[in-house]
Amino acid sequence: MRIFVPAMGRVNTKNRDGSEVRFAEIARRWLAQGVELKMLLPRREIGVLESQGVTAAWQVHWEPFTSESDRLWNVLAVYLWRILTCPFARYPKGVDAVYAPSDFLFDLLPALLCRWRNPAARLVVCVFLIAPNPFKGYENVFGGKWKLPSIRGVLYYLAQWMSVWLAKRFGAAMLVLNSLDKDSLVAMGAEAGRVHVVTMGVDMAFFDGVKAAADTPVYDGIFLGRLHPQKGLYDLVRIWRRVCDVRPGSRLGVIGGGSDWWFGKLKQEVAAAGLTGSVDLLGFRQGEDKVRLLKAADCFLMPSHYESFGQVAVEAMASGLPVVAYDLPIYREIFPTGMVKTELEDEATFAAEVLALLDDPARRERAVAEARERAATFDWAAIAEREMGFVTGR
Repeated sequence: MRIFVPAMGRVNTKNRDGSEVRFAEIARRWLAQGVELKMLLPRREIGVLESQGVTAAWQVHWEPFTSESDRLWNVLAVYLWRILTCPFARYPKGVDAVYAPSDFLFDLLPALLCRWRNPAARLVVCVFLIAPNPFKGYENVFGGKWKLPSIRGVLYYLAQWMSVWLAKRFGAAMLVLNSLDKDSLVAMGAEAGRVHVVTMGVDMAFFDGVKAAADTPVYDGIFLGRLHPQKGLYDLVRIWRRVCDVRPGSRLGVIGGGSDWWFGKLKQEVAAAGLTGSVDLLGFRQGEDKVRLLKAADCFLMPSHYESFGQVAVEAMASGLPVVAYDLPIYREIFPTGMVKTELEDEATFAAEVLALLDDPARRERAVAEARERAATFDWAAIAEREMGFVTGR
């Protein structure tokens, strides 16, 4: 089995999103089974994949940019270069399938060009986040508030409509992470029979094998995720302020990479809330380093306003952490058990649930047992095998 994969999305290599983690986990298992992956990618992406254990037949897509800034002008310049120059790339012949790990045009267009060169190849496109209405934004997808749209938000929204139309036109199988997203794609014109719900996963054996080191800092609460508006970063700071008001000296660790702007903004919010000594911004972590930090904490906070799955919640559950999150509609489908949920934007109740878990060992133990049981249902090996079925058309 020979599969062509374009991986053209990464600008900032000091960060990962759930879809990248997912692809790396699945790719490693496919490679172990003898699948041949041929990948088109910018040079900076090679290190990102190799750091997650993925080695393939790389075809480097040259670009003149080296900046990893998440500023809009830099991101647009990099993405436009990749989109406009992808028709000049060399696409292999004789591949059995083309797998686009995202629906962004910089991944989708190379996938379509390779499919055009290999008309018998099966085409699979991953659509792992539905672009929010730009007049609501990530923060208000499930709320009633409206906002002035950002340029980035408008471009993302319009580009996704184009991507879905192109994927449908080429007869692609489309993969989503929950049934609500499937309904959204069908409403955008996709054929229901070609949209399949898949999941994220976790390697329980790996997580169980990692032990917290003696020098691992211990936190009462911990957060893991990209520094991004959808993750509820402002809520996180206000919630922890409430926790510290009741339980002085409580410490929060924040694991996550993102733009320098967001890192600086979060640091300002922490200082303004009087939490400089109570909140540590730990930056991007992965592998055993990340798991050790999770295992040394007592409670996981996930105040996201919008998610398509919640990969970090599964990792926290596998680490033996109780998870407190806002009650997003998708969580009712994905995490019917194993997660403590509070009403969206109800920061007082969120903080109260965190405090209850920190102060009641028996309650925390029950929550951990439920969380571990739920995490065990998301097995990467089974997910990779099922996904290969979509790739081969079995």
